[in-house]
Amino acid sequence: MDRLLRRLYRIKPLRADGSGVIGVELRRYKGYSVILDNGSEIKDGDTIIELHMNSAWFKERRKLNLKASDLPWEVLHCFAQDLNFLAEQIVNGMFHGVTALHGKTFLHIGARRLGFQVEELPDTLWKKWAQFYLAGIMQIHHLGGDERFEALSKPLELKEFWLSKTALLQRYSPKCP
Repeated sequence: MDRLLRRLYRIKPLRADGSGVIGVELRRYKGYSVILDNGSEIKDGDTIIELHMNSAWFKERRKLNLKASDLPWEVLHCFAQDLNFLAEQIVNGMFHGVTALHGKTFLHIGARRLGFQVEELPDTLWKKWAQFYLAGIMQIHHLGGDERFEALSKPLELKEFWLSKTALLQRYSPKCP
């Protein structure tokens, strides 16, 4: 199912060699205008980069035999590195005309740490289906096998996250010496 959706939505790994944790889908935003905390506005028809997790990255990490408790920190670290790479690509002229990054995740605490604005999703049938699908993907990629996170007291909730191109470049673009 994952392969089919990646092909259908033209999701590609951010890095040509496929080594990054981020997959990208360049698309037109369809929806109501969104005003981000930094004042940036995303309007219907704007070009955005939809962020996805790269399944191949998780398969490679499984070979390293990391503890399940190390995985969230590894994901955050590698995601930040990929955001640096993405900012560099934008500075160098790739992804011309992009206004923002967007995605949906259960890992919204990590998204906030990385500088994303996190928003609630309306309680729709689409959200329920997406939660079911992404929960399955998370189980497949769980590196700890049967190891469980006992600290989770309530079910994970799917939320969307945004980062304007301006905020991405301010936080992640290569620094001048």
